[in-house]
Amino acid sequence: MPFLFNQDKPFSTWNLQGLHGAPAILFENIESTHLYLHNHFQELHPGTLIVANSQTAGHGRHNRPWVSPVNKNLYFNLFIPLAGIQESYFSQITQIAAISLAQILKDYNILVAVKWPNDLLWNQQKICGIISERFVFNKESFLSLGIGLNVNTGPSDLENIGRPATSLKIITRKTLNRSYLLQLFISKLELALQKLKAEGFLPWKNEWLQMENFLGKKARVVEFGNSISGTIYNINNDGSLLFQKESGEIITVYAGDLEI
Repeated sequence: MPFLFNQDKPFSTWNLQGLHGAPAILFENIESTHLYLHNHFQELHPGTLIVANSQTAGHGRHNRPWVSPVNKNLYFNLFIPLAGIQESYFSQITQIAAISLAQILKDYNILVAVKWPNDLLWNQQKICGIISERFVFNKESFLSLGIGLNVNTGPSDLENIGRPATSLKIITRKTLNRSYLLQLFISKLELALQKLKAEGFLPWKNEWLQMENFLGKKARVVEFGNSISGTIYNINNDGSLLFQKESGEIITVYAGDLEI
């Protein structure tokens, strides 16, 4: 499995496909792949992959900036058709994407934690953020899955972002082949979505429980300006978080930021 650490190819030579052989659209520079898909989804073939080599306005949850230097990382969105997936599982696709990526990295002895619901951390430093947006078009549902993954950034690229962050290159001390990693992920996610249709979320709950996941750690759940302190207790079979408040009450959290 040496190909991940082969020399990174020039972006102009990347040969990629989306889900089930759908097209890939590559931009040397763009405002954000998520915004492009938001504005053009009615024109796109289901499964289309949008990839940028740099972004001028990349963002994560709550429009937090995502630093997107050229020739360094992966910035992409997938236009996922939701036909055949139970609506109750739509919001878990971001979790499945995070777990799938963590599994790929584990194959290369890069052990990352999946902080609920979908942040990838190494030594409590963020390496990947995932956002999503649902669309309905011609009575069919689709999900825009947006991922920013710090692949080949160095320390100087991350020093001004204001929160703990790292990259795969910093962790491994090796340059990674970005296009190879991205196509690995597309293939893995394609299989994962098929499994979700057949088996629901439970297989990924079990995968998550085997990873570093911060169970038992003190944390805060923050959403819409409200903050609840307590302990990470578990997750339910549908992917929602079980959180134990300081009073001892266990509550179910369906959305929010988990701060450790």
